[in-house]
Amino acid sequence: MIPSTHSVIVAETTPTSLVSFRVLGEGRSPTTESGEEGTTPLIIKAGDLQPPFHMALDGKTFSVLRESSSQDDYQRVLVKGTVFARMAPDQKAQLVRDLQSIGYGVAMCGDGANDCGALKAAHAGISLSETEASVASPFTSKIPDISCVPILLREGRCALVTSFSIFKFMALYSLAEFITVSILYSYESNLGDWQYLYIDLVLVFAFSVVMGYTGPHPHLVKRRPLGTLAGVHVMLSLGLQTLLLIVFQISALLYLQKQPWYQPLNPDPESRNIRCSENTVLFQISIFQYVALAVSLSTAAPYRRPLYTNVWFLLALGILFPLNIYLTLAPAHWWTWLWEWLQMKPHPSLWFSVAIVELALFNFLISHLLEGYILPSECVRVLLRWVRCKTKPRNKYKHLLSSIPPNWPFTSHS
Repeated sequence: MIPSTHSVIVAETTPTSLVSFRVLGEGRSPTTESGEEGTTPLIIKAGDLQPPFHMALDGKTFSVLRESSSQDDYQRVLVKGTVFARMAPDQKAQLVRDLQSIGYGVAMCGDGANDCGALKAAHAGISLSETEASVASPFTSKIPDISCVPILLREGRCALVTSFSIFKFMALYSLAEFITVSILYSYESNLGDWQYLYIDLVLVFAFSVVMGYTGPHPHLVKRRPLGTLAGVHVMLSLGLQTLLLIVFQISALLYLQKQPWYQPLNPDPESRNIRCSENTVLFQISIFQYVALAVSLSTAAPYRRPLYTNVWFLLALGILFPLNIYLTLAPAHWWTWLWEWLQMKPHPSLWFSVAIVELALFNFLISHLLEGYILPSECVRVLLRWVRCKTKPRNKYKHLLSSIPPNWPFTSHS
C-alpha cells in the first residue's frame, strides 16, 4: 500500500480533541530497549517532507477531522489517506460515502457483520466470507483475501466495454439499414421482406449474441474504460462509422451507374420495385458492412481478450462471411431459388461483383483501423481534451490532488 520510498504522515488526536500531524520515517538506532539492534520510528521535521506522501489515521481521529476541520482540509485527507484503522462500522460506511462524493469509484472488502454498512454503500462490495457480510454485499468471493479485487475489476471493465460495443453495433446497424432504405426510397424502391429478415435475424441477431462471449483481458491497465454513452469519444465513433456507411454505399451505387450494361430503374407504381440493380448492389454492400461493424467493434486490448479466443464469434463469422461472399459472387444459375427468394437481380459481369467485395473489404479495413487504432490512440485523447477546453480535471479528487498547497497539512495546523 505504501512504497518504502514514500513518506507517511500520521494524524493523531490530542487529549484536548485537537488533531496533530507528524511525519514518520524509519531510521536505524544502535540499540532498542532489549539491547538489540533494531528499527524505531523517528519524527522528521515538517520542512523535510518530500512528496509523494501518505496519511494514516484511526477512527477517533477520522471523526474529529470530519467534524471540526474545514471541508478542504478534510477532503485533502481523504485523497491522501492510505491507512484508515480501528474504525467503527458507521465510520467505515461514512468513509465510503465521502470518497464517493469526491468522484472515487469505491470497492470495499469485508468479512463480518461490522462491514455490512460499508459493503452496501460501496460501488462494489465484496464479501470475503459467507457469513453476515454476504447478505449486504453484491459479490461474494470464495478466495478469503483481496486477490479477488483484480478479478472483479477485469470482469467489470470487460462487461462495461462489451456493453458499449453492443450498443454501438445495434445503433450503427439501425443507421446502416436506414441509409440503405433512404437511398432506395429515392429510386422508389425498397428492401425485400426476406432481405430484411436475412439482415435482422441472421446477421445482426447472430453477432449481437456472440459479441458478449469475449472474456476479460488477463492484465489490468491504469487507464479506465469510458464510463458514459454520451461521451465525446462514443459520439465521435458513431459519427465516423456512420460517415463510412454512407460513403461506401453511395460509392457502390455510383460504381454501378458507370457500368456499360447498367439500365436505370423504371419505377412501376403498381409494385415495390425490389428486383433491380440498385437494390441488389446496396443489399450486397450493406451485408458486408454489418460483418465489418461486428468485427471492428469487438476490439480486444486492453480490456478484453483477443477476438480469436471467442469461439462462438469465430463460428458465426466463419458461416456468415462465406455466405455473404456467395450471395455476391455466385452465378445466378447456382441455387436459382436463393436469388428468387431474396429478390436479387444478377449482375451481368462477374468482375463487377468482385469489385463490390473489394470495396466491402476496404470498408472493413478502414472501420477496423478507426476502432482499433485511431480512436483509442493517445493523440486522439489529447485532441479531445483540447477541444473540450478543460481547465480543471473532470473528477473532483484529481482537482483536490493538484491543489494541495506546499507543506500541507502543517501549513494549516501550525
